[in-house]
Amino acid sequence: MTDNLELKRVPNVGAAWQTVALENTYSDAIVVCTYNLPSAASPPVVTRIQNITSTSFQLRIQQYENSSVVTPSDVHCVISDEGAYNSGGLKYEARKVISDQTSGLSVPGGWGNINNEDVSSDITQTYANPHVVGQVMSFNDANASVFWNYDCDSRGNGAFFSGQADGICVGKHIGQINGSRAAETLGYIVIEASSGTVNDISFAAAVGPDSGAGVGNNPPYNYTVSGDFDIGILTQQGEDGGQGGWAVLYGNDPLPSNQISWAIDEEVVAGDKTRTHTSENVGYWIFDNNQAPNMTANKDVKMYSGNSSPYAIPGSDVVYDINVENSGSGAIDTDSLEIIDAMPAELSFKTGSVSFIDNDSGLTFNPVTDLAFSKSVTAPANFAACSDTPSGTYDPDITFICIAPKGSMSEGTLTPSSFTIEFQAAVK
Repeated sequence: MTDNLELKRVPNVGAAWQTVALENTYSDAIVVCTYNLPSAASPPVVTRIQNITSTSFQLRIQQYENSSVVTPSDVHCVISDEGAYNSGGLKYEARKVISDQTSGLSVPGGWGNINNEDVSSDITQTYANPHVVGQVMSFNDANASVFWNYDCDSRGNGAFFSGQADGICVGKHIGQINGSRAAETLGYIVIEASSGTVNDISFAAAVGPDSGAGVGNNPPYNYTVSGDFDIGILTQQGEDGGQGGWAVLYGNDPLPSNQISWAIDEEVVAGDKTRTHTSENVGYWIFDNNQAPNMTANKDVKMYSGNSSPYAIPGSDVVYDINVENSGSGAIDTDSLEIIDAMPAELSFKTGSVSFIDNDSGLTFNPVTDLAFSKSVTAPANFAACSDTPSGTYDPDITFICIAPKGSMSEGTLTPSSFTIEFQAAVK
């Protein structure tokens, strides 16, 4: 989306750790994720994160306390470099803090300030209508806990309940369980309520009304939005119920047109195990990816520097450069790029002269598997139809050069994305 922000919808996340590769390179990545609960028949799980690096993180889902009996499903994630950002109508800041205490209904200190972190002074920008989304971002304790937030005054009030001056406290909770947890890193993102489009990705951020309820009540509960979104993260704002809950995307299609379908889930280890919950406010940050590639190719010719003559006379060599660029906001599909270039009839192709010069395209090129030739009179339909082999130092019968680099060519709006194919031929 930007140099500092990207979105991921990771399919079929289960109890086993999986590594999620990132498109950007981060100095200090903050990761916030939301599980898509398929139905009330699926057990309650939280997302767990570990091993965040500059280019990846590991992700799994988990039941309380540490159960791997889960229903694999999509997990939606937002990743940002730590820091404050305000550009193109998108205003937010990503922060982290160590939580060395644990909140919950049955733990000493309960939901009080002693068990949470007041991070109000860490917020550097001024917001008119902010809210927060967050994540337990480490795995120091194998037993589950989940991020929560409030205004440092009342557990039922989400962070910034009456505006930015109302403050923000964050922590991790274990619902109705009487226990403790090791210190964990909490990642959280403070967002200004807004909507807009950045780099062909539409977004909307807000806190929905105090409505809906638990998975054990009558889900899904729906917020009305304007647009057809495909990725979203949610965080419960405050804790009205007192039993401890967290927001999940709900159903087979949690982001249908003009709608967010959600519910509040709870652990079922201790206390009330019905997964019913009182109404809550849920904060959301949702996205609609309209990015698309924009491919161009230009072919240039120049005289070979080793010629005895500066002119294109018979026997002289020329060098062709085919420059391919993606200037669009979206990457191309993996292994979908093929180039079939016609050799001018006046030239003989020089065997072994093809080279691939990369410029941050994200592609790889192996001349053994990704380069082919044709001696056909008409252009081959695709790369697979290029089945001829050059012979001799120069082959006058080669009519088409076929190239199929591998991978997904990266987008070209944040950083240039291009490559050049260069080859040599002799004038007949």
